[in-house]
Amino acid sequence: MKTAIIASLVAGAAAFAPAANKPASTQLSASLSELDGGSSLPLPNFDPLKLAEQGSDETLRWYRAAELKHGRCAMVATVGYLTNAAGYHF
Repeated sequence: MKTAIIASLVAGAAAFAPAANKPASTQLSASLSELDGGSSLPLPNFDPLKLAEQGSDETLRWYRAAELKHGRCAMVATVGYLTNAAGYHF
């Protein structure tokens, strides 16, 4: 019984002991040249509908801007829905 109590005290004290800190690396594993043309990490060159091949770089920039715009509108709509569902009506 005494060994179980001592073991639980030691285990509890180990939770408050300082952990060894390893320096974090901030180096990126991909260069910017690998992320051109509509690709992003962790799935580089993921384009199942081949939208990056339709048109020029200007078309791809327009697609990116439209995706950002629609994503932001969807986030605002979600917040509005949750606010309304929480009982706040204005």
